[in-house]
Amino acid sequence: MPGINDPELAVDLGDLRLFAVVAEELHFGRAAARLHLSQPGLSYRVKALEEALGYQVLARNRRGVRLTSAGEVLLAGARRLLGEAHRVVDDGGRVARGELATVRVGFVGTALYSLLPAVLRAARVRYPALQVRVAEHKSADQVRLLQLGQLDLGLVHLPVDPDSGLETTPVLEDPVGVALPDGHRLAGEDAIALADLAGDAFVLFPRELEPRTYDRYTEACVAAGFAPRVAHEATGLQTILALVAAGMGVAFVARSVARDLTRSGVVFRPLTRTTAPRLVTGPARPAGGDHPGAALLHEVILDLTSGDKQG
Repeated sequence: MPGINDPELAVDLGDLRLFAVVAEELHFGRAAARLHLSQPGLSYRVKALEEALGYQVLARNRRGVRLTSAGEVLLAGARRLLGEAHRVVDDGGRVARGELATVRVGFVGTALYSLLPAVLRAARVRYPALQVRVAEHKSADQVRLLQLGQLDLGLVHLPVDPDSGLETTPVLEDPVGVALPDGHRLAGEDAIALADLAGDAFVLFPRELEPRTYDRYTEACVAAGFAPRVAHEATGLQTILALVAAGMGVAFVARSVARDLTRSGVVFRPLTRTTAPRLVTGPARPAGGDHPGAALLHEVILDLTSGDKQG
């Protein structure tokens, strides 16, 4: 089969487009006007096309122009090829703009209850061909995966290490409350001062998974006058809440999670404004990265959160 540059290939897409216009108009004057050619020049091009093909595609007489049987077959095929050519060119542009890309996105668990669903909905509407693959990871894991090129974009708790090679943007601040066993002495309070939990055991995640968030929690306790007694560590929110329900301790929980999540045996209570730590969440990506799909999703995140960084 002849290739694109094979001399045996009789015509190119320009020839087919020219023929298709003449076939649609069946009038050389109108076709020449559409193609911005002179009528004699167009007649010459059509004649050259027929010579290259080795058969007649247009029958001309005093009454006008009509397609031959061979011309009708060629027109149908030309329309298919021209349509496919336009699609290929358009797809190339969409890939260049990121609209046909696959974006690997990491997210912290709290984003599942706040930012992530809205981002995915907006991206699906704005860029329906954009493929977004999401996976939950703690912030430290996301930083590592972004550095290794195994994620394209992350929704992380901020700040991250300034030497990480990532660019980040804080977009959401989420006040933190506490999860208590439903029989806890403070379960009936509207809001709790952190100092009132000084004697309680805490359930926390391992520090290496979220060092900045872990430190933010412990520093809030120290500011309230006590060092938290961490009785248990767990890596997942559901596991932490199961331990709370079992009476093994209390746990910090972001307001967005408490607002949308119910758990048997657990009550969520806000901390007083003066003692509540805040989680700051935002997108992270490699500095200077050129992944077009990640850029589009980053833009969606910023658009959704513009002017609204308060939880």
